Amino acid sequence: MMVNSFKTSRERREEYISSLITDEMRAQEECDTLVTSIDGMLDEIEPSVTSKYSIYQVPQKIRKLNEEAYNPRVVSIGPFHHDDERFKSMEVFKKRYFKKLVRRNGVHLKNYVEFLKYCEASIRQCYSEIIEMDSNKFVTMMLVDGCFIIELLLKRYYRDYRDADHSILSAPRLWNDIYRDLILLENQIPFFVLEGIFNLAMTNFYLTPLLNLALYFFEDYNVQQKPPASFISIKHFTDLILILHRPTSQREVKEFQYASSATELDEAGVKFTMGSSNCLLDIKFCDGVLEIPHIMLSDKTESLIRNLMALELCHYPADSYMIDYFFFMDFLLNTPKDVDLLIQNGIIKNWLGDSKQAAGLFNNLNKNIVIISSNFYFSSLCEKLNAHCKVTRHKWKAMLKRDYFCSPWRTASTSAAIVLLALTFIQTVCSVLSAAKGN
Repeated sequence: MMVNSFKTSRERREEYISSLITDEMRAQEECDTLVTSIDGMLDEIEPSVTSKYSIYQVPQKIRKLNEEAYNPRVVSIGPFHHDDERFKSMEVFKKRYFKKLVRRNGVHLKNYVEFLKYCEASIRQCYSEIIEMDSNKFVTMMLVDGCFIIELLLKRYYRDYRDADHSILSAPRLWNDIYRDLILLENQIPFFVLEGIFNLAMTNFYLTPLLNLALYFFEDYNVQQKPPASFISIKHFTDLILILHRPTSQREVKEFQYASSATELDEAGVKFTMGSSNCLLDIKFCDGVLEIPHIMLSDKTESLIRNLMALELCHYPADSYMIDYFFFMDFLLNTPKDVDLLIQNGIIKNWLGDSKQAAGLFNNLNKNIVIISSNFYFSSLCEKLNAHCKVTRHKWKAMLKRDYFCSPWRTASTSAAIVLLALTFIQTVCSVLSAAKGN
């Protein structure tokens, strides 16, 4: 009985050890299978090409604030909005323009297709999202959209190219929507695609370079009169408009500082005046005078600014000028009263309606956007303004001017009161002296 009991215990021990070995082997197999699966997942991930991205879908946290500002109204360019049913009617005009361009100089259609097929991989890498579109459809879309844009630029520049189709598209309301849609960040094709198609189409013609045509087309935004030679690299039309708004001066690397509102600065004795510069960012402060270039607000403003800011946020996060500008203006314009102050000084032309709408525009543009505090373009300006506000005599001087010398009548009454007070004081002194002499 003792032996049998001992064997039974031994057998149980062996079975237990065997089960442990089996479980360990099973766990090892499961681990190996999981490793193989994860390794396969890693192999499927393509190498990062972030540096090649230039056309982005607007981040959802920004887009949700105003969807309409980022969506095309009448024409789709590129893949992001290509299959939207709203733009099917415009496809007819796009194909007509495509036909006119490729048939004009006798260049074989095969040449265009070969160029785009050769560049297809590079074109796809310009988009921040994977384009789920087969090669033939993708190349066809690029060719039709590219030719439409080039023909549109040619018809805008050369009157001889204009026809019945151009008369339809140039109707004011439709033209304004097309003009707007061509600036949207999600509605772009790479500029090198346009250049390649343009060079093929114009093989037998000596015409103005494509960049010159684009600058003429968007001349409303080239208020600084930047020449074509100043553009080293252009990624697409949104990028072109952004470059047209940038200043020529380099930014100073300084820590971020807040600035007071316009009414607070006014109370501290800061005088506002409209700047003579055509660059929005050329804001100066000297001898108590804040000089701000003129800005016009209309129903087109928000869409334009939001798309330029979205491009900076996605592509130029460490070199954002428009974002910095509207952060600074957001400091200044907290209330309708702040807006009124800048309107009175000719700085803002408000076509939005009332000052409350204008203040709301400036207050909402920067929502969900974070700036790089160590690289804020207006840091030095904010530093100067804050230093001015800390000087007490500036506030007293401003208060005296505002409360006692704000108009000719107020100045006259204040001066009369001062004279009367002085005469009263002199009379009192004389009376005291006379009384003292008599005693």
